[in-house]
Amino acid sequence: MIVAVVHAIGLGLPASRVAMAHLVASGAAALLPTPGGLGSLDAALVLALTAVGAPGPAAVSAVLGYRLLTGWLPMAPGLLALALLARRSAL
Repeated sequence: MIVAVVHAIGLGLPASRVAMAHLVASGAAALLPTPGGLGSLDAALVLALTAVGAPGPAAVSAVLGYRLLTGWLPMAPGLLALALLARRSAL
């Protein structure tokens, strides 16, 4: 998913470098366990993306887009289902 976000932003980094950066960042974030990797994974991923050639602001944008697509956007169907079940008094 991070590869798609990086290419959508137009950074022009090869997919193999982005995937390797994500792998290294995930490994580094595991050393600082936080719920869902929030904070530690984000910082490590920004650092890894800048290390493989992305400008700082673009790396931050890529990580925010990645978190939006993998963390926040999937919550929308769940919230809709919750509202529907609450309206039908099924909970």
